[in-house]
Amino acid sequence: MKVGSTLIDFNGMLAGLRTWAREAGLLRGQRTRGIEHALTRLRNAVAHPVGYQRTTPVETARTLHDLAEFINQLWGRPTPGGRLYPVPVERDIVVMAWNDEGSVHMAHADSLHDDAGAEGFVYLLIRSASRPGSRLQDAHWSAFDARFETTQFPADYLWGPGSRSDALAWLKEQQPTGDTVDYIDRVFLLREHDGQLYPPMRPDVAAGLLPEEQGGTWHSVRADFPEHAFAHVRELNGTPRTHARTGDCICPAHHLSSGTHEEVVRTAEAVVGTITPRRPPAVQTPDTFLWPHRF
Repeated sequence: MKVGSTLIDFNGMLAGLRTWAREAGLLRGQRTRGIEHALTRLRNAVAHPVGYQRTTPVETARTLHDLAEFINQLWGRPTPGGRLYPVPVERDIVVMAWNDEGSVHMAHADSLHDDAGAEGFVYLLIRSASRPGSRLQDAHWSAFDARFETTQFPADYLWGPGSRSDALAWLKEQQPTGDTVDYIDRVFLLREHDGQLYPPMRPDVAAGLLPEEQGGTWHSVRADFPEHAFAHVRELNGTPRTHARTGDCICPAHHLSSGTHEEVVRTAEAVVGTITPRRPPAVQTPDTFLWPHRF
């Protein structure tokens, strides 16, 4: 079978069709690669059974839901509330606040108008998918870092840290709004230097690093979540025979390249398009240091 100028071996089986769909860009997401393989095996077990298995109605319903998402995606339609091929997430303007005692809180930015009694807190404004009342919660929202990708879903730095009155003044002047963002198949750049693996970065942030911050070995990885990219690169050194340095891996990550800073930025640009270097401030929340140890 032919995709563009690439020829793909096809044996008429479901696994071959699935490989073609991936190459043709009909299927997306790195975490779902393994699930697609499992669905193929489930189909084969039903179509060519040796004995039979019983399962619960809940598991059956989830399998049917996954198959419905699979069909939707083949026709170019992500599924609202989907587990495998979801629609882009909605983000809103969120305020994070913390004090010297280590208490970290999150709320809608509008809550700043009602927070006159809070003393000793520092405030930070971000655009985030994790917010009160949202169906989608980011388990790592409190580990926000303006330079590294330490939250589960993309979060953008807007202002801070500073006082409540300054935060309100900035909101009044700038009037930022929410948006939607697709978190599937993101590209992350990771740096290894002096025996340390740094958390993933967005390509534009990595491209904005100063020359003295570009040393070491760099990796470009496609993954849905930053912890998947981090775990993949970490395991390249620990169990290199089971983690691929080229193409799809057994883990939910796709290794794009390794090399110098300039080389991996070029690789990322070939995937995501033109990269405009960006240098956000070095802003961290008190929980950021926990990020590499949470899994």
